[in-house]
Amino acid sequence: MPATVVDAVRTPYPCMCECHQVLTLEERTAGIEALYRFDDAMRGLDYLVIWDLAAPTLWRVQQQAANVPRWVAVRDTACIHSRLLGYCMHEFIHAYCGDVSLPNYGIPPGLPYGVPESLPLGEEAEYLRPFNEAEARAWVGLSYVAYRLFGIEWELRPARDVGTYGFPGGNALLDVPAGYRRVAHWDCIHHPKRYYALARKIEDEARQWFTPERLDDIAAYFAAAEERGRKARPVALPAARTMAREKPRLPGRNDLCICGSMSKWKHCHGAAV
Repeated sequence: MPATVVDAVRTPYPCMCECHQVLTLEERTAGIEALYRFDDAMRGLDYLVIWDLAAPTLWRVQQQAANVPRWVAVRDTACIHSRLLGYCMHEFIHAYCGDVSLPNYGIPPGLPYGVPESLPLGEEAEYLRPFNEAEARAWVGLSYVAYRLFGIEWELRPARDVGTYGFPGGNALLDVPAGYRRVAHWDCIHHPKRYYALARKIEDEARQWFTPERLDDIAAYFAAAEERGRKARPVALPAARTMAREKPRLPGRNDLCICGSMSKWKHCHGAAV
């Protein structure tokens, strides 16, 4: 089974954000309480959150298995405050925009770099548009949603500077699952100027989506899911303030590296320590 939210906050590691030094005790406490509540809400939506350092890798492995819980990855670095809560808000916005009755909020596994083989040629951009719009909302809405749900005003950090989009028209190609065909697209490596221009445009449009009424609806959706999930908590949660006092420390030699590589600390970033 993957790590729990308690595992994540009980063993804090130093992070590049320097959250333990930058954030006050009250801010760290509020952040951990928000993680607890997010965990409840996702459980209420019948999703299991992966709190392990190598969550994205574990999620990809899970996608190849059958008859397993629906998992959602929220962590790929040591941070348990600014970046981790940013990941959580990103995923909850996706859940709100998507279909939570399906794995991965109903997002097909071939997106954003492929489309179903049955899709007529020339309709790729229209097919990918809803995904791109949802990704943009999940990317720019971190702070809006965190403030509305938890009153958190300190900066949340996304994984990158812009979201992951499928913009047909370039010549970049990536592998896609069986049943999908690859779509030549603009990407941030080979076509950075074009990609960033398109990304900024769709993200600017996404900011207008977060009206006060929309945020109220998101809050109501979260509250209902949280209530269901709280009743099904598998373990008791330690006081957030107690966990917020924990000082970051380096992993043990045989623990996983804090970079999320799934290599042991002694073979990765700990080799030079």
